[in-house]
Amino acid sequence: MNKICNAAKRRTLVSALVLVIGIGAASAAGGGKLIFNGKVASTDVRTVNGSAYVKLSDMATALGMVVVKRGDGFELVKKGGANQVDGVLQGKIGDTLFDGQWRFTVLSIQTPESYVVKTPSIREILRGTDNISNDEKTGTLRAATGYKLVVIQCRVTNGQKSPQTFWLGKDAVKNALAGRDGQSHAPFGYDLEGAPTQSKTLLPGAAALFPILFSVPEATEPKDLVFTLRNNDFSSNGKSSDVRVSLKTP
Repeated sequence: MNKICNAAKRRTLVSALVLVIGIGAASAAGGGKLIFNGKVASTDVRTVNGSAYVKLSDMATALGMVVVKRGDGFELVKKGGANQVDGVLQGKIGDTLFDGQWRFTVLSIQTPESYVVKTPSIREILRGTDNISNDEKTGTLRAATGYKLVVIQCRVTNGQKSPQTFWLGKDAVKNALAGRDGQSHAPFGYDLEGAPTQSKTLLPGAAALFPILFSVPEATEPKDLVFTLRNNDFSSNGKSSDVRVSLKTP
């Protein structure tokens, strides 16, 4: 069913793009405007060798999308759309949320009895962390008595034109696990290269897979993950985006 829905969406998008190009061609000789769904989508229609062209950014705006530079060209992706509520991108497990800089996906959530840290440098950093026990020799983590581990597997992808590292520090981020009881819990760590406060450098289009690690009271029922998307060097003039992902499993 999902494949059928995705195919239908692609056909709709292709039809819309063909319609835009067709309207542009018809409009080129009449003032250089592109009218799409009764509204002016572009005022810069240009004729080159008898064919009409408009800016890709104008077409994207008319379709409620944004243009993303790729290594092999360009991609039109959904803006916030229905996933954006009060400035916060929202989705569910498996959804990819894109803020114009980073793509973020929650892949899964588990509550294992133990977790083995894969990044050696993190083992010492987690020494003495509240609500967990840490075997530094093996890197095995266990929740303290009365608590349980929650491991949320994620993927973050650099959607920018230059190499970037992703910021995971406590400054200017709102990373937390929200429970159904209204309580929120901060993560005690992340297991990835470059941690504890950033990812390794990611080239444009490159992704990092990592778990967010929590230790929460045993009675906690996970509801949402709140997570901040931000460059580690704050080069985007402090721009950051918050996402909220429902942790309800299928």
